[in-house]
Amino acid sequence: MHQPPRCILLLLFLASGLLFESRAQTTTDPIVFTEGWVTGFGKPVKYPRYARTEFPVDPVVSRLLSGESIRPDSSQDGPSLDWEPIKADESGFFKHEYLASGGLYLEYQSPSERVVILDASGHGKAYVNGFPREGDHFGFGITKLPIKVKKGRNTFYLTSGRNPEIRASLHAAEPSVQLHADQATLPDLIQEESGFKWAGIKVINATEAVAADYRILARAEGGEEISTPLPVVEKLTSRIVPIRIPEVAGLTREEVAVQLHLLSGSGEEVSSLTLPLKNRTAASLHNRTFVSTIDGSVQYYAVQPGQVPEGQSPALFFSTHGAGVQASGQAAVYTPKDWGHLIAPTNRGPFGFAWEDWGRLDALEVLEIGKKRFQPDPQKIYLTGHSMGGHASWYLGASYPDFWAAVGPAAGYAELHDWIEHVRPVQTPVQRMFERAGNSQRTRLLHRNYLHFGVYINHGDADAVVPVRHAREMRQLLAGFHPDFAYYEYPGGGHWYGNHSADWPPLFDFFKSHRRPGSGQVRTLEFLTASPGISSQSYWATIYQQQHPFQISGVDLQLGADSLSVRGSTRNVRVLQLDLRKAEVLFPLAITLDNSQFTLEQSVAQIVLVRTDSAGWRIGNLPGREEKGPHRYGGFKDAFRHRMVFVYGTQGSPEENDWNFHKARFDAETFGYRGNGAIELLADRQFSLEAYPDRGVILYGNADTNGAWKLLLSESPVQVRRGELTVGDRVWTGEGWGCYFIQPRPDSNLASVGVIAGTGPTGFAAVHANSYFLAGTAYPDLTILGADALETGYEAVVGTGYFGNDWGVETGEFVWK
Repeated sequence: MHQPPRCILLLLFLASGLLFESRAQTTTDPIVFTEGWVTGFGKPVKYPRYARTEFPVDPVVSRLLSGESIRPDSSQDGPSLDWEPIKADESGFFKHEYLASGGLYLEYQSPSERVVILDASGHGKAYVNGFPREGDHFGFGITKLPIKVKKGRNTFYLTSGRNPEIRASLHAAEPSVQLHADQATLPDLIQEESGFKWAGIKVINATEAVAADYRILARAEGGEEISTPLPVVEKLTSRIVPIRIPEVAGLTREEVAVQLHLLSGSGEEVSSLTLPLKNRTAASLHNRTFVSTIDGSVQYYAVQPGQVPEGQSPALFFSTHGAGVQASGQAAVYTPKDWGHLIAPTNRGPFGFAWEDWGRLDALEVLEIGKKRFQPDPQKIYLTGHSMGGHASWYLGASYPDFWAAVGPAAGYAELHDWIEHVRPVQTPVQRMFERAGNSQRTRLLHRNYLHFGVYINHGDADAVVPVRHAREMRQLLAGFHPDFAYYEYPGGGHWYGNHSADWPPLFDFFKSHRRPGSGQVRTLEFLTASPGISSQSYWATIYQQQHPFQISGVDLQLGADSLSVRGSTRNVRVLQLDLRKAEVLFPLAITLDNSQFTLEQSVAQIVLVRTDSAGWRIGNLPGREEKGPHRYGGFKDAFRHRMVFVYGTQGSPEENDWNFHKARFDAETFGYRGNGAIELLADRQFSLEAYPDRGVILYGNADTNGAWKLLLSESPVQVRRGELTVGDRVWTGEGWGCYFIQPRPDSNLASVGVIAGTGPTGFAAVHANSYFLAGTAYPDLTILGADALETGYEAVVGTGYFGNDWGVETGEFVWK
């Protein structure tokens, strides 16, 4: 049948009133969206599903942020947004092929101004009356946002998520400050242990004031109770806060109820919640919680204890889970071993960060916690994982080669972009600079680091999720140089062929035959890194600084048979530290490095070698902590750690202050969702150096709008004010420039300041996206971009690159357009 033109469909749909009018409802009735509009932008999808890009193109959001109407009945200038009417199905989901990459438009006519809860799922972001809020990318149903609706028409634009389906509804915000079980991070109670345990619980603040002076009283069966004062929760948002769970003495049943009571400063109970906690024995499968040094949130790891005979030093198996899998589920697939214990970190969530970025940091935290708790034999620490966790085995193995005795990736892919099968653009100098920022993710560039340990590859030959080509390509790569790897394809095996996909007996037999060498046993040492800030050390060699940041650096060193000499070559290394005590050399020691020669007559524990301008080497000292080093190196993402606090400016115009707050809240919500995070969000007037020592600071605004700028960035080589952005002697004028950059925090030898700034409203819009929380994206130290970023992507970038080792511009490497 001939279809009427789309404009006629539009008029008919508007005339029906179904999209823009709501039936009469009380303020406590849920308002379920059942009709709306979808768009695919009127052109083919620029990036395929799951693709990672630093600068996503979205013409709808571009128009929103520029103040233009995106309403389907409004006049459209420029490319068509290709709106089509849509109705939700019986389960309340809007489903359409456009929702694989486009977006959904909804409206609600409110009878009054009030605060409600937006309960939506399946979307990447939600723009509520033009302001960005975090979505529920993976359809967990855990994103419940307090929003203020105005009297009359309220607009909602929901971008696509992991699957092409979205649902949305509005609910009453009662009580206005409340506990919620979504995203709760809970410990298992351990019958043999005393003392409190940490938990993370969501507090929703559906008021227009900061929620302060609250506390949570936790009361367990048996009468034990403990009170935890809560950090502040900003207005109209939520925060997962750390609380203490009291010990439960004398109870042996498998589940124990713990009641939580949210109390105001006056002691009034405003909300309550009951949590069922598992009560385990230390010898059984269980979860343990800890407070993360990344952001102060409560995270957990799972333990499958082994049945190791008393007096025997145990092995430690470190197992990383796949996409959508919980750490507790990962640990549960393994049978207890009689020679070691197994622990499984979370990656900060079932999808988390694909074991990169903060997923990598979570893995490192849990590994150190696990080693302290179980005291394994340092020669018997093994890494394995399945699917996305198989990727983690390749990635963590290449990044930290001296950690492991053997590595066993199962059904894994070596590199995230290779699995996505999306070729990132690298045609221009700007694009190549972003490609360089991601070198640490490219394990094939670091492949000779696999020489440090044995490798066992396990893959089903019929795997439809991670095709077997990934395993075969790595087998071919290893075959060219590696003397100690095993390879097995399970005939007819899919992505998951029972617990054997992960708990594969031949893999553990392979592990059992491998030992991590002691430092003195390492006579030949090859080590590669893309950044000392991510991976700097292998056994007795540390690459402390590079000549060219984020290009591959390497050392190839050999000890003489008599231990009286060290010979070797380097690549892209400026400062190299050798731990001679660990290497167990003898003196006098002859050192030949590239074309330089030294003789150490007297015994020393360590030596620092510094490359001179003439490409030779001299004996020197480590740079000061104020310079770049493994402790603080960049790029931009490196600012988001050390219990970072997000500081938004309040010294500007109402429009500027609104942008600062909404952007900071959007970022905090995104990190909370993707990374199970607990970001402290505060106004500039509340920040002081003394109150937040050695903590990372993410600053929103510019020197005119954020009062913390002078405290933290007065000496920065990058300065941003209204109408002007300067980098060294370069100047950009006008209100249309935005930038991301990182600088060392001036009063700290550890923490950094990350800056998200604009010269005016259009400049703020340019940096509104927070793709820096997406695994697979990578940012140099500094990026400057114009207001057309949402329309042209990388073409909007006018400058990007890396500060020098002294954090300066003149000593750095940049491309300018």
